[in-house]
Amino acid sequence: MKKYDYQTVAQLEPKSPTVAALAEGAGNHPERERTKSPELFDRVLRSLDRAVVSADTFRGLAIPERPVMLSPFYKRGDYGIIYAPRGAGKSWLSLLIGKALSEGTMIGSHWQAQQRHKVLYLDSEMNIHDLVKTRCDSLRIDSDYFSLLSHERLFSESGDELTLNLADDAYQAAIAAYCREQGISTLILDNLSTAFHGLQEDKADSWEQVSPWILDMRRRGIAVILVCHAGRNGNIRGTSKREDAAHWIISLEEANEDDSAALQFKTRFTKCRNVSPSEVPPLLWTLIETPDGIESTTATIDFYDQFIDLVLGGYTSASEIATDLGKTKGCISKWAKKAQADKKIRIDNGRYLPA
Repeated sequence: MKKYDYQTVAQLEPKSPTVAALAEGAGNHPERERTKSPELFDRVLRSLDRAVVSADTFRGLAIPERPVMLSPFYKRGDYGIIYAPRGAGKSWLSLLIGKALSEGTMIGSHWQAQQRHKVLYLDSEMNIHDLVKTRCDSLRIDSDYFSLLSHERLFSESGDELTLNLADDAYQAAIAAYCREQGISTLILDNLSTAFHGLQEDKADSWEQVSPWILDMRRRGIAVILVCHAGRNGNIRGTSKREDAAHWIISLEEANEDDSAALQFKTRFTKCRNVSPSEVPPLLWTLIETPDGIESTTATIDFYDQFIDLVLGGYTSASEIATDLGKTKGCISKWAKKAQADKKIRIDNGRYLPA
C-alpha cells in the first residue's frame, strides 16, 4: 500500500477540469457573492479540489491506526462521556483515569495505560480544598504529566475577574491553545452542568455551541472526556445530541450495599465504537482507604446479574437489553425465563418488570 501525504492528495489523480477551473477562478464564481464570507468561499472551494478524491484513491491512502491510550477501549483523539447520579463516584473514576494516563499504569485489574500521556483535568464544581486534599492526595496524584485547572484558582489568579465558562468561544479557544502548546493529549471536563454556563442541557441546538470545539480538539489528537449528571430516569441528563459523536459512553451507578467504609460503584458501557462489548464487560469498582492512600480494585460483573440490574433499573425490552449488553435476543429471553423462575423479575406480555 502506498503512503500519501494528505497535503498533496490532489496530485494523485487528474483534477476534474470543472472543479479545478472553479478553484482557480473562485473570485469570479457566480455563487461567491451570495455567501456571507466570499473569502471563506474561496478557501473552501480550493480545499475541496485538493481534498475530494476517488474511492479508489481514498482506499489507497495509508491512514495510521489511532494508538490505544487506555487499553482496551480508549484511543488517541477520542471523545468519551462518563455519567452518573450525584455522589455515585464519577469524579473519582475520572481522576483515576487521568492518574493512570499520566503515569502509564493500570486501574484495578482491567484498564491499562500503555504509556505516559499529558492530562489536563478541569474542575468546575469542587471546592479547591476538597479537590486537592480529599481526592488528589488520597489517590496520590503527583505526576508532572497530570495538570489541574480549578475554577476557584482561575478566579483568584485572574484578580477575581474570570468565571470559567466553556460555552464562551473565547474560553474554548484559550483552552484549545493551551492544550496544543503544552502537548496535552487528554482533556477531562468535570462537569457539563457547571463548566458550560448558559447552555440549555435539554436543547439540541444549544449543544452546537460546544460540539464544533470538541470536534476540533479531536482532529488535533486531543481526547476529550466529558463528565455528566444522570437524570431521574438514569440516562444522561439533557439532549441526546451530545452522545452522537462519542466514541464511548460509560454509565456509573453506586454499588454500596452495606456500611463498609469502601466506596463501591458499577460501570458499564452503553456505547463503545472502538471494541466489541465482550472486551469491555461491566465492572464492580472498590476504592479502599489504606495507610498509603486509596487503592482501586475491579471485578467483572456477571452478564446475567447485569441483565437483572438493567430490568430493575427500568429496561423492559429484550431488544434494548440485547443491544446494551451485546447479546442476542434469544440469550436475553433465556435469562428472563431463568430470572422469573428465580423470582427476581416478572414477564408481562413480553415486557420485563421488577418482581
